[in-house]
Formats: sequence, structure tokens, C-alpha cells
Amino acid sequence: MKAIADTKALIPRYKSGSEQQFSLLGAAILREAFDAAVVAMFYEPVRWKIPGGQYTPDWLCLMETGMVVFVEVKGSKKQKGYRDARSKLRAVQAMYPFFTFVEVVEENGWQVEVIS
Repeated sequence: MKAIADTKALIPRYKSGSEQQFSLLGAAILREAFDAAVVAMFYEPVRWKIPGGQYTPDWLCLMETGMVVFVEVKGSKKQKGYRDARSKLRAVQAMYPFFTFVEVVEENGWQVEVIS
């Protein structure tokens, strides 16, 4: 008898429907925003210590240009925790200015904002 592989372990478990949608559409969204193809996408690959806590970006995307883009995905600017995530995103951007940080909000279509 052959063993059957547990494929559930291979499928990422996203924390929101917006993150799941970004897993499917993110490459196209970022291609349009940066005029470059996405080479690879990684879900929650790093965690940084920042003043007052820690921050885990939703996605790390590697672009064909060599640009490293960290993406925070939100369903709405009105959702719980939005302001906290936004302040953490700004803090980590100030600490690591050589990366590109973006917030992508799934509200009236996908809106991409580069944090600077």
C-alpha cells in the first residue's frame, strides 16, 4: 500500500481573504505598479524588531530589476489594526530605507502606495 502525501501542509494558510487574493493577483498588481515582473513571492518570510514591538510584512516580492519589495496587504483602511500596521510599516521603512515598502489595499480595486 502506498502512502498518501498530506498536501494540506504545502498550502499556505493566509490570515485574511485579501492576503489570499494577493497570492493570486499580487504579481500582476506589482507589475503594473513598478513596470517590472515579479520573480518570486514569499509569504511572511521575516520578522523585524522595531521600537515598541515587532513587525512581520505579509509578502516579500523579488522583482526582475533586483528590487526587493515588502508588501503589507489590507482589505480596507477602516479595518481593525490598520493604523497600528501602518505605523509599524513606516517604522521599518525608516530602519531599512534600501528596501521598498508598499501598502496594498483592496478597497475599490487594488490601491498600491509606496511608503517613503
